[in-house]
Amino acid sequence: MMLEVREVYRSYKKTGNGFRRERLNVLNGVSFSIRAGECVGLVGESGSGKSTISRLILGLEKADKGSIFIEGKRVSEWIKENKGQMSVVFQDYTSSANPRYKISDVIGELLKAFGENEGIHGKVEHLLEKVGLPLSIANRYPHELSGGQLQRVCIARAISMHPRLLILDEAISSLDVSIQAQIMDLFYKIKKEMNMTILFIAHDLQAVAHLCDKVMFLHNGQIVEQIATSNLTDVQNEYARRLLYSVIPFNV
Repeated sequence: MMLEVREVYRSYKKTGNGFRRERLNVLNGVSFSIRAGECVGLVGESGSGKSTISRLILGLEKADKGSIFIEGKRVSEWIKENKGQMSVVFQDYTSSANPRYKISDVIGELLKAFGENEGIHGKVEHLLEKVGLPLSIANRYPHELSGGQLQRVCIARAISMHPRLLILDEAISSLDVSIQAQIMDLFYKIKKEMNMTILFIAHDLQAVAHLCDKVMFLHNGQIVEQIATSNLTDVQNEYARRLLYSVIPFNV
């Protein structure tokens, strides 16, 4: 199993309560697993805790209770032993790229960080081609690119080390609708060609259904249903049914 999340709880201190120790419970016993090579979508309303799950998997935060394992090892241990083998594309592409770096340096950032310096110019050119960008932008700066172009740059950087686990955390939600479709086509291409395990976190169920093999519904801090995208019309949980019915025009 590539990723296992077991009974994970996460809460945050409420702001504006003075000396009170009230906490906001975001995750309340989340459990799921993803097999190697699988593409799984995680959907839920804004504020449901989707991005909290990604930060826990990435090791950016720690759970209050519960465990997360990657290939049978705890996250912190796996990350130390597998540098560059988990990557992420975030929602905010504007803050994901250093504005002082040229695009070639943004894309080559991970390669250099992990000692992949040999032939880096050719690798960057290959990555630009892979994400559908002209080689001419390599010497530009982030502010000179459109939002869609800059997100493609962030995707190129994320796949530069050919990670075994790729997390897409609301990676299309800040883009115009027309650009979203193009980026989704790129994700589909990456999924087919690179054989990575992908966790696609989004609130857009249609996008998830287009890309993923399986969908997980997050509600009230728990995974309330997991189902293959080919069987979406068979969802049983009431929240999942409402969400599905709101975006897909058929009776569930």
